[in-house]
Order: sequence, then structure tokens, then C-alpha cells
Amino acid sequence: MAEMNLEIHIPPKSIFSIGEISITNTMITMWIVMVLLIGLALLIRYRLKYLPAGFQNFVEWALGGLYDYSAEIGGETAKKHFSFYITFFLFILFSNWLGLALGVIAEESGFLRAPTSDLNSTLGYAIIAFCYFEYQGVKAHGFFGYLGHFFNFKAIIQKGFLGLIDFFAGILHIVSELIRPTALSLRLFGNIFGGEILLAVSFLLFKAFVPVPFMILEVIVGVIQAFVFSTLFLVFTVLNTAHAEEH
Repeated sequence: MAEMNLEIHIPPKSIFSIGEISITNTMITMWIVMVLLIGLALLIRYRLKYLPAGFQNFVEWALGGLYDYSAEIGGETAKKHFSFYITFFLFILFSNWLGLALGVIAEESGFLRAPTSDLNSTLGYAIIAFCYFEYQGVKAHGFFGYLGHFFNFKAIIQKGFLGLIDFFAGILHIVSELIRPTALSLRLFGNIFGGEILLAVSFLLFKAFVPVPFMILEVIVGVIQAFVFSTLFLVFTVLNTAHAEEH
């Protein structure tokens, strides 16, 4: 029996360098995703018809469904954040699927790899999401009003000793707020990178039979993870912008 070798590398592979900047395989795949999404958006934009048909029908149905869903989970205010919501969803979805389509998880490959299997990328998405929903919180309540959610001195003044409960609840809220970007990035990275390992092992063991069930599973996982990340982003944004009576 031939010896089977499988090397798992968590960091992305450096393809070439521009000065001191290392260009990795995940960065190249991310650029391809950007080109695909921009090209698709321009194609749809300049082929819009008053009476939709074919692919335009599908696009309007999909976007309309996601738009209505965003309103269901976050109310009418969630619609204001739909552009960011759909951007996260499509970018992560295309990143997941492109990594699978290019066969980057095969043991012979390694030139390209899904951006979402790189912790640097998922952390970058999470930081952007974090900055957005924190900014929206400040915008909705004002700087000091938003800060009062975390340092609730008003409760101590109004309730006295019992107000300490509300004050410490606000302190705990700081911890949960800071954990959000970490949880977002690690959840996405762990699921996609774990899927790549699963497919690499399955290709190594069952190469002659092509592990189609595992590939179908990863297609579904790619959709679910894009949906989870974008939905959590929307929920966090709505929570940060909601007033006390809406919480």
C-alpha cells in the first residue's frame, strides 16, 4: 500500500511578494471573488428590464426574499442596513464556493484557497462588522447615550443600591460586545477550514470514487455560514440601535 501523506497548514501560503508585502493564496482568491461580484453586479445593472425574465427574475426573487427576511428578524429599521447585510452574505458565499470550485482542498493543490479558511480574512470581516454596528449604536443614541448602556451610573442614581445590578449588567455587556467579533471570525474560520480538512482527507482516502457527498455537504455549509455571519451582523446592529423600549 502506498504511503499516504497529508499536510495541513493553517496559515495561508505565500505565492509572491511585492516589496515586504506577502501576497498569499487566500488574497488572490479574494481578488477573484471581488472581480466576480463586481462583474455580476454590472451585468445585472446594465441588463435590467422593466418586465423581468430569466436570471433577472431569480435575482429579484432572491434579493426580495432576503430583504423581507431582514425586516422579519430586525423590524423596519433593519432595512436600512440591508446593503451591508447582503454584501457580507454574497462575499462570504462566493468565497466559500469559489474555494470549493477551484479544488483548493485537494492535496496536490495549494495555489489557491478559500479566503474564509484564513483567520486573517474572517477577522477582517468581523472587525468591519464590529465597527459598523458600534458606529450605528453611537449614531442612534449619541456618544454619551450609547456609553451609558455600558456604564449605567443613571441606574445607581435612580435606584440606589438596587441600581448596582443594572450597573454591573452594563459592565458584563462590555465583555459580550468585545467577544462578538472574535466569535464571528472564529465560527466562520473554523467551519470552512474544518470543511477543507474533511475534503482533503476524503480525497486522499477515496480519490478513485470522488467523495461527492462531502462536496455537496460543503456547498450547503458554505450557504449556512454566509447566512449565519450576515444574520448575526444584522441582529447585532439592530440591537445596538434599538432604544430601551424596543429591547
